[in-house]
Amino acid sequence: MTSASIVLHAGAGAVCLVWTALVLTAGQGAAARLLAGACGIAALWAGAVALAIGSDAAWTSELAAIAEIARWLVWLGVLLFFFRRIATGTRARALARGFALTAALAALVAVVVLFAPASLARAVESVGPVSMLARMLLAMLVVLMAENLFRAADERQRWHVGLPAIALGGLAAFDLLLYADAALSRGLSVALADARAALTAIATPLLAIAAVRDGRWRRDPPMSRQVVFHGATLVVGGAFLLAIGAIGEILRQFDVQWGATAQASMLAAALIALAVAASSRTARSRLRGMVVDHFFTARYDYRREWLRCVEVLSAADDGAVAEHRAIRAVADAVDSPAGVLLRRDPGEPGLRWAGSWNLPAEHQALAPEDPFLAALETSEEALVLDTADPAAQGLRQAYGQLWLAVPLPHGSAGLSGVVLLAPPRAPFPLDREVMELLRTLGREVAMFLAERRAAERLADERRLAEYAKRFAFVAHDVKTVSSQLSLLLANAEENLSDPEFQRDMLLTVRASAARINALIVRLGQPGDVPAASRDEAVCPLERLRALAAARPYPVRIEGEEPAPLAAIAAARFDTALGHLINNAAEASPPGEPVRVSIRREGKQVVVEVTDRGPGMTPEFVRDELFRPLSTSKHQGSGIGAWQARELLREAGGDLAVSSRPGAGTTMRVLLRAGGAEAPPRASITAEPVRGAA
Repeated sequence: MTSASIVLHAGAGAVCLVWTALVLTAGQGAAARLLAGACGIAALWAGAVALAIGSDAAWTSELAAIAEIARWLVWLGVLLFFFRRIATGTRARALARGFALTAALAALVAVVVLFAPASLARAVESVGPVSMLARMLLAMLVVLMAENLFRAADERQRWHVGLPAIALGGLAAFDLLLYADAALSRGLSVALADARAALTAIATPLLAIAAVRDGRWRRDPPMSRQVVFHGATLVVGGAFLLAIGAIGEILRQFDVQWGATAQASMLAAALIALAVAASSRTARSRLRGMVVDHFFTARYDYRREWLRCVEVLSAADDGAVAEHRAIRAVADAVDSPAGVLLRRDPGEPGLRWAGSWNLPAEHQALAPEDPFLAALETSEEALVLDTADPAAQGLRQAYGQLWLAVPLPHGSAGLSGVVLLAPPRAPFPLDREVMELLRTLGREVAMFLAERRAAERLADERRLAEYAKRFAFVAHDVKTVSSQLSLLLANAEENLSDPEFQRDMLLTVRASAARINALIVRLGQPGDVPAASRDEAVCPLERLRALAAARPYPVRIEGEEPAPLAAIAAARFDTALGHLINNAAEASPPGEPVRVSIRREGKQVVVEVTDRGPGMTPEFVRDELFRPLSTSKHQGSGIGAWQARELLREAGGDLAVSSRPGAGTTMRVLLRAGGAEAPPRASITAEPVRGAA
């Protein structure tokens, strides 16, 4: 190192000494004294390093090393003080003891190595890297403690503890970087060492500001705090790798021939072991129980538990059935790897098997007189299934080892089911907090299953409504066929010997039979008959001419040429327009023709069916005309107008009504225009046909 290094470290020491005096002057209480100590030990360390650089005496280097170790210990003590102040309890004390004990051991190792007898040159040489590893461990402990302190504090507490965590954690992180670079390059970087002195002088004022803020500290009661799992994993994994690296380095130093091989092999094996442990849910569960739980004042982060439960229950796209998701929503909270769901069907007193997750799918049920079911009915809390309890003996025989029974209560309906959980991957204590969470999750899962069952019932009702709709259409069409056959029979007595009538009769009977067969097919399930395609197109003018020719009353059709095409299936068009023409004829005076006009308006084909009947009021059109099974006719079914509009809407069209009392009615059919237009033909007026349908 150069004279610039001496100036930097001496200047940093002077700056830290000034801030130490300011903190002691402005701050009050134990926190201010500790922060002053953090500044003071930084000043002592910077001065000792400057002395060691400028002197060749061995004791100056030893003094600098001791000051550096003491600096980390003091900083860790400051952070532990703030950590204990925002989180009390058994877990906080255990965490503090763990950090303090680890730091003491690391400091002891570093000091012992520092003062190793010179006569043991080989031993000192072999354990030299251990001293560096011990210093890296001390710096890592300060970094992790700063991180946990910052994460554990809420927004208001961070105003007091944020600056010490950032300042001390940042300085320790830079120390870790310095020694990691030294371990790789086999020597300290002068540039990094000088930068550390400058960073110390820059960060020390943050401790003074923290001391001033601490005078306005208002301590809140202990509360649940959030610590991420990777923090504890980093401590365990880092310590494990450091231990393996130290052992490997010692082996390498003792035997040049196979030591390097042993070191590389041990490091590779350690990495593989860490990968296996990280992928093992059992290992992670045990780590969480032994280490991570000590970072919490409460066992659970309830915001995360709620989000986890919602995510599991709503993750329908992962391929898991609803029953499996319901089991997992409860099982994951207590680290259980398997479970069974028993549900109560509506109107049934017992519970039946509904699903298994990683357990046999045995259809074991709970009878109404089962004592275990009686225990579930009277308790909303989870029940521990004792292996010696005969009440759950049948369930254990069916599903194997069981641990917990979590009831699923749903409002006034009472018990809607139960989730039976297998034992956890690692020992899991069941305290009051766990029971309260399980009770809440049980209610949430019960509500989820009830909503899903309601949705299934609604889907069934919709299918039944769709079938009833098709049946209503069919019933109305059967009525039309019946009317045609009745008219045929009425004319048969007078015209049976007429050859023309006989031909018409055969055509009518054949058409009626075909129509009835089509109606029978229509009553099938939705999947039995292909859905009507909107790409079909018909010529309304030609279809209306055929319909008019079969009517026993006059129908006047007016259409523009060339005739446009409409995007609708022929059967749907005939049924819809047939209803509208029949209704118009019934409303018209005797002998008055029904007028039907066809024209194209932009991308639509408009068909208007007009009569000169009594007309309808706006209220009747709004409230009664399209209401199924509502009719004002003596023998009406109340289906025709509603069916016509539904058929048109299914084809992408619509039906509008224009009517006034005493002025007749116009039914305006709107259809999407089809492809090419039909060849021109003249307008016609269709007269009644004898007995034809």
